[in-house]
Amino acid sequence: MSTVTVDDALYQQAQEAAAAQGKTVHEFVGEALRKALFMVGVRRTVRNGLPVMVVSNDTPIIYPAKIRQYLEAIPAPKLTNVHGLL
Repeated sequence: MSTVTVDDALYQQAQEAAAAQGKTVHEFVGEALRKALFMVGVRRTVRNGLPVMVVSNDTPIIYPAKIRQYLEAIPAPKLTNVHGLL
């Protein structure tokens, strides 16, 4: 468990909201942070046995053609003869 510092006005609002929902401040703040973090960034899950990254709606789509374009622009690594394998 960790400690988070918030200003007094925000803590008061959290206390009032928690009381209105019949929850402790700890429960309310934990749920509020989870909801906020869910809306930002990437969440990983599994669907049909495959790993999936769930992103927010404003995250740009990554098209396969764009990935190919970037990969083709990267120079191929130089292979060296290590332990006589090549």
